[in-house]
Amino acid sequence: MKFDIVHSVDIETTPDRLYAAITTQKGLSGWWTPQVEARSTVGAINEFHFVGTTLTFCVSALEPARHVAWSSVQVPPDWEGTQVLFDITPKDNMVNLRFSHTGFASLDGTFGVTSYSWAQYLRSIKLLLETGEGEPFGSVGSRLAGTTR
Repeated sequence: MKFDIVHSVDIETTPDRLYAAITTQKGLSGWWTPQVEARSTVGAINEFHFVGTTLTFCVSALEPARHVAWSSVQVPPDWEGTQVLFDITPKDNMVNLRFSHTGFASLDGTFGVTSYSWAQYLRSIKLLLETGEGEPFGSVGSRLAGTTR
């Protein structure tokens, strides 16, 4: 049996702006971690740097303004074989982001802190798109400044 983290957040933005925040180096550095090496092409290997840790994902699917998928490449042991999915759906005058981190082998280990961390980063992407300033890793407002992800 595999386990998934799933979060959903409504954001006052457009599907195109949200897609750019998830797929561009500028966007990703504004809400997740400022130290990013990312390209928005299927097959690209993107690196996200934290204190003492680098997370590496392969961009496995891109549907502009609708869907983004990453497959884990170099990640902590609990994350091996997982995928990160971003599903974008217009909703009234806003956009719903359904975030999933799928394929965990166990609820033990880092599952709980990973779910909490993703929730905080989804708050950060919402802030970035609604106010112009997110709270990426290491920023003054980041609630995760002392963690690696």
